[in-house]
Amino acid sequence: MAVDLETLVAQVWSPDVRPLAEEAWRCYNAGAIRASIAATWSAVTADIIVKLIRLADEGDKGAQAFRQQVTDAQDKGLAPEGVRAMQAIEASLVDKAVDFELIDTIGKRELDRIREDRHLCSHPSLRMEGEVYNPRPEAARGHLAIALSTLLVHPPTQGRKLVEEFKNFICDPLFASSSAHIRAAFHDRVRVATRRSIIKIAALAAMLEVDPDGRMPADAHADRMAFALRAFAEVNRDAVRDAVGDTRERFQVLDGAVQLRTLVRMADDDYFWTSVDQALETRFQALLNTPITVGQWDPLPPEVASWLALVGSTYARVRLPGLTVRFDHLSDPHSEQVIAARPSEYFVPKVIDMLRTAGSWRTGERIGRLLVQHAGFLSLAMLAEALTAWYDNNQCRGAGDMPGLAAQLVHATAHLGAARGPVFTDFVTKCETDAGVGEYYSYPDLKLTLHNLDLLPPMATTPG
Repeated sequence: MAVDLETLVAQVWSPDVRPLAEEAWRCYNAGAIRASIAATWSAVTADIIVKLIRLADEGDKGAQAFRQQVTDAQDKGLAPEGVRAMQAIEASLVDKAVDFELIDTIGKRELDRIREDRHLCSHPSLRMEGEVYNPRPEAARGHLAIALSTLLVHPPTQGRKLVEEFKNFICDPLFASSSAHIRAAFHDRVRVATRRSIIKIAALAAMLEVDPDGRMPADAHADRMAFALRAFAEVNRDAVRDAVGDTRERFQVLDGAVQLRTLVRMADDDYFWTSVDQALETRFQALLNTPITVGQWDPLPPEVASWLALVGSTYARVRLPGLTVRFDHLSDPHSEQVIAARPSEYFVPKVIDMLRTAGSWRTGERIGRLLVQHAGFLSLAMLAEALTAWYDNNQCRGAGDMPGLAAQLVHATAHLGAARGPVFTDFVTKCETDAGVGEYYSYPDLKLTLHNLDLLPPMATTPG
């Protein structure tokens, strides 16, 4: 508990208020319990004033009126009327914090208890027969913990305003898919009630494709909300699971097209599958069994490719076993299209096998692009196997785009580190032996890339 409190003290939002919280913590550790409670209340009042003035600076008219009250009281200094004015302001601070959504009504009740105990600590005459109030140490510790977690560590962002800011962020044409930013701005230092509201909004939109008031297509909006849900789930999976589960009844009566788009969108999320019961599994199976009406050499409709690509999801393969059967019976062109629709480690063996069997240069180039697309899933052994298949099949090695794709593959396998250097070096050495050093099909761009990244062994550091 002590370590947790010390961490929270260091996270106090306002640098002006942090010394007061530190003082309350030091008093508690020194056994000065009454002083700790008094300092905690001082931190609370100072924090509310600082935050309301910050809101005034940002243009909130109600907060601007409060700021003027504070300024008028401060102008009177320590004169009796100035002290009385400031006392009147401090008496209403917790109510103001509720009005401006810095805290909720439960937080108000908890802060009011701190104020009451502060009065007992500072005014012993409040007790009958002159008995001195002796608060217990755990009371001081509890008050400080409540003040920190309810108010002091949070920035002055109003609940409803933050919810609107989240909606605007999702609809922003310059939306950036950064999990860390989404958590920092809309979760980590947000009050629990507001955090819960934001997660519920994200779950509703991701699952049900709620129209964002025409600001962007509902399905694209749902994709962004699903990304935000994943960001929240990294630190608050239970809340995300509950929010997704709350949409179950409404999701079950949506039309099939929306249900399939949501399935594609959420298939890799465990919290989605906890909301899928047997009846919904059966529904998905029926929807996914739609016959393919195009010829084996004609392209699949994009939505059909995205449905069949669900086989790349471990959860989907377990819950919807018919996907594996359908994928295994696809023609090679359709398999290529499905694999490109949803990169997955599951597809890597298939891609390597396609490198071995590609029957034309154009096919080899398509499979080379698939390999680059799946590079993030490659292990060192898989990379070696893929490059061996690539070299052994002249329809891959001799295709026009393949030397450039090989250079791209080096960058795309950065997660393998320096260990990939010898694997690529062996490949380029064999290509040079076949084609001659410096020739196009000796893969000079690959060798130069390896050289620039210091991935060539010492004996081969000079680009061909």
